[in-house]
Amino acid sequence: MYLIRDFRDTDLSSLELIFHDAVMAQGRRGYSDEQVEFWAAFPYLYAADFRTLVLTGYTRVMACNQIPVAFATLHPDDHLALLYVLGDHAGRGIAGRLCADIEQEASRRGVACLRTDASLLSQPVFEQRGYQLVQQERIEKEDIEFTRFIMEKTLR
Repeated sequence: MYLIRDFRDTDLSSLELIFHDAVMAQGRRGYSDEQVEFWAAFPYLYAADFRTLVLTGYTRVMACNQIPVAFATLHPDDHLALLYVLGDHAGRGIAGRLCADIEQEASRRGVACLRTDASLLSQPVFEQRGYQLVQQERIEKEDIEFTRFIMEKTLR
């Protein structure tokens, strides 16, 4: 059974693994090997940034039998910053359930429009939830280019 709960400090290493696994398991459907390897390593290469984002944001964890299998982070209040699901648990509606939870919290905080930077892989998930494409952009990290989609959803 899947249950959403608050992030706990003891979850941090699990979230790093979820991030890495999600990108490695699904990333090659839209990205090169080089892009996938760099992206999957983010929690380790930029450990302080990842930790700060998870700890300072509103982070929710989806657990199966009390073991974290997915997570989402709202940071700042109007930006869904992270949404990752273990590869073995993908395609079960978990991302949508986490999105709904984050959207509810953002609305509770008075946010009228929630934004996210979607990957090629997550763009369809957000579109199904009513997010609209604002802009497609190419970004460069460590000489590796990525395409992302700036999307937003009106909450009120």
